[in-house]
Amino acid sequence: MTEDISTKPQVGLVTDIGQIDDGTYNQYAYEGLLRAADEFGLESRVIETAVLEEFESNLIQLAKEGCKLLVTIGSRKGEDVERLAARFPDTHFILVDYTPYARAKNVTGLVFAEDQAGFMAGALAGLMTASGVVGFVGGVDVAPVLKYHHGFEHGVAHTNNRARVVHAYTGSFTDQEKGEAAAHSLLDQGIDTLFAAGGPSGSAALRTAAAQGAWVVGVDQDEWGTTFENGSAPGSDHLLTSAVKRIDHAVYTAIRQALEGKLTGGTLTFNLANDGVELAPYHDADSAISSEIQGKILEIRKALQTRELDTRVGPDGQVTMQGFLPRILSWNWQAVLLPFLAIFSALVIGAIFIAAFDPEVWAAFSEGFFKGLGASFSSIAQAYTSLFEGAFGRPSKIIEGFRIYAQTRDDVVLRAAIRPLTESLRLSTPYIFAGLAVALGFRCGLFNIGAEGQYFVGGLLAVFVGYSIKGFPLIIHLPLAIIGGMVGGALWSAIAGWLKAKTGAHEVINTIMLNYIAFRLADYLLNVGGPMSRPGDFRPVSPEIELSAYLPQFFPNDPSIRLNSGFILALIAVGVVYWFLFKTTLGFEIRTVGANPHAARTAGINVSRSFVLAMAFSGALAGLAGAHDILGVLHFMPNAFSSGYGFDAIALALLGKSHPVGVLLASLLFGFLRAGAQRMQAPPASVPIDIIQIVQALIIIFIAAPEVVRLIYRIRAARAADEAVFTRGWGST
Repeated sequence: MTEDISTKPQVGLVTDIGQIDDGTYNQYAYEGLLRAADEFGLESRVIETAVLEEFESNLIQLAKEGCKLLVTIGSRKGEDVERLAARFPDTHFILVDYTPYARAKNVTGLVFAEDQAGFMAGALAGLMTASGVVGFVGGVDVAPVLKYHHGFEHGVAHTNNRARVVHAYTGSFTDQEKGEAAAHSLLDQGIDTLFAAGGPSGSAALRTAAAQGAWVVGVDQDEWGTTFENGSAPGSDHLLTSAVKRIDHAVYTAIRQALEGKLTGGTLTFNLANDGVELAPYHDADSAISSEIQGKILEIRKALQTRELDTRVGPDGQVTMQGFLPRILSWNWQAVLLPFLAIFSALVIGAIFIAAFDPEVWAAFSEGFFKGLGASFSSIAQAYTSLFEGAFGRPSKIIEGFRIYAQTRDDVVLRAAIRPLTESLRLSTPYIFAGLAVALGFRCGLFNIGAEGQYFVGGLLAVFVGYSIKGFPLIIHLPLAIIGGMVGGALWSAIAGWLKAKTGAHEVINTIMLNYIAFRLADYLLNVGGPMSRPGDFRPVSPEIELSAYLPQFFPNDPSIRLNSGFILALIAVGVVYWFLFKTTLGFEIRTVGANPHAARTAGINVSRSFVLAMAFSGALAGLAGAHDILGVLHFMPNAFSSGYGFDAIALALLGKSHPVGVLLASLLFGFLRAGAQRMQAPPASVPIDIIQIVQALIIIFIAAPEVVRLIYRIRAARAADEAVFTRGWGST
């Protein structure tokens, strides 16, 4: 909040469409403003918005007139207000029903637990209904209305699981004729209790339903005093209560905090615990509501207030699920199905390639069509059996190994049986790190094509720390070597991020060039006689790292099993990246920059800093991939260190849709395919490893073009519900 607010005590209010005596949110905001103006001696200015197109110009008018505090309704135009806030940094904007960006320092959102008020209204409706059918009328389906709606539904179900809720939306907060029509529509469906959250449109629905003898529940204000004129209007005796949202209290509180210098950007939340929402008195309906029902509502209120009872409504009005089964049922199964169909389709086409390039199949076809067809199926089955056994092991051998171990405690057979599985997980580990690296860059709108170079540099620093530091215990030396790998990758990647932020140089060009620099740097350092070459060795390799820098192996007594604790570290990295991207302010900023850098800059986010940090974090993850291979597998660094992980990581990020869990699953898939391909090359399958590369490429094609999969399998497109992730074009910032 600016420091001079108290020297210019002028506050303003711009209504949403409607007047300050509309009996709903506009009137409540006005009453809160008047209370603060009277108590603190402020000069107030009010502009009523007649049509939505005037809203922005009304705000600009008051800001230019010198209002240092501007109150308005943000449920529909909050983003526009935030954009204006950047133009008027000396004016603090208070938005009712809107959650602003955390970095917009002169914008404060006032949000309410409408779901709690709606839940109590629903609980009362469930107890009062005789027909078992209750109704809800909404205006526009913005977050506050959805919170009322879903809270109401869950409240009804809480007290009367046999009752049915039907609803209608008018699409307007002001059209009273649509409100009346919505009420008639629901009455025709047999409702005997109606809750409306639609401004004057909803109030019209309440009057219509009450006139027909239905119980009604008001919203926002105590509608016994507004819509039903203190009990003098027809139907007031059928108003059970109102789900009151204390907008007046919230506006007054925000203005008071501003005058005290305590109002900051962000969000103020008002709920049952701080008198932000409540049920109004029962008024004329008090005698019709039994003492048992009133007592039950008090119990529910207390349980909601203490969080013993949850409304199961999210901050945007979405329904949240409780329990494992409801969560499973709420999944977007089409989003899960499409990758599986893409993999299946790729395997089918891969099977065609396997059969087409098998000489034995051609020889069989020369003897007859059916013989050729049988040979094709045999070749494909042999190849994919080898792929499966190379990736997972032979199930019969694994079972036998467990049987022998259970009887004799001898694990030799078991270790041999599970070796393919452990090798698949080992190969997946650097994929996970590298895939997360590219995915994190994508989330910021950056195409980090330099993960291979960052993998190299991370490996260089990890091996240097591993062999140059001596005499330290593992608990110190190993973390230092891991950190070395992360720092190497982070610094190398941050160069491209800094160039992007300061000069606009595109990260694709920068990271490609940095890849070649990393390769040649490794040549110089590791060549015979180079600064990091192994003394007395004719090969271009580094010295062996100290034992204290080894990543612990899962099977230290069996060198043929190379799975190490780096896999656990990779799983931790998945969790950390998820937490960072979706649970922290910095992660939110990075995702916002990736979605729209111009809007992010308008909201006060430092876009340049986000570029540099995102690339640095991305490089640190790629460096971890290199550190894993040095510290957990090779224990030295050869000149020919490249394994293609950095380039495959681009495909992993695309396949996983830049989500940490998606990247994990894609990395496991590629790791298992890579391990299985080694078995496919050996007899009896003798399939070239290139077939697996074809399968991987086809999977990526089908994932990148889901319309092809939908066309093949006749699947309708679902509504997009996830956050878009994309990178920008050349020269964009």
